[in-house]
Amino acid sequence: MIIKRIQGGTADSIETHKSTYFKQIYSDLPILKDTIIIDPFARNCELATITNDINPDTNANYCMDALDFLCMLPSEMADIVIFDPPFSRTQNKRKYGEIANVYTKPGYVKKCMLQIIRILKPNGVLMKLGYNSTRHLPALELNKLYIVNFGGNRNDVIVSIWINKQKPLSYYMKLKRDSGKNCVVGE
Repeated sequence: MIIKRIQGGTADSIETHKSTYFKQIYSDLPILKDTIIIDPFARNCELATITNDINPDTNANYCMDALDFLCMLPSEMADIVIFDPPFSRTQNKRKYGEIANVYTKPGYVKKCMLQIIRILKPNGVLMKLGYNSTRHLPALELNKLYIVNFGGNRNDVIVSIWINKQKPLSYYMKLKRDSGKNCVVGE
């Protein structure tokens, strides 16, 4: 696993994707011509292929609750998912004018992660921004960790890059079909 410390600058913008640190980390992702990138909390970010934000006044493709958005997507479609919800009360209030955020809804983040692992292709990447590097599911393997320092009394932001090590559904279907045979089934 790789750990990098990045100087974050001022971070005055509520548009994370416009920050220098985000652009640096984003450029490290395995993005190819046909890469499908999903962003369930996009605001006005246009770096993803399919974007969502609950606020209808944004440039997102969809304007719905992030969990509902993730639930509607097909399985194993995404190469990369960006998980960047407002992770503090202050951020949430600045972006949406409300106090409650995803981290105050019991089980909400876990439900989102279950949907993210479902839509991520095997070896797909989850880019998670926040104040922690929590491993939400065993199928996710930590690949890189960025500590973004803003200086002064500002909290660091932790950006963790996770790889989906879950096998595709076709692997398990093959196991089921071959379960009666005396052979080892695998990759």
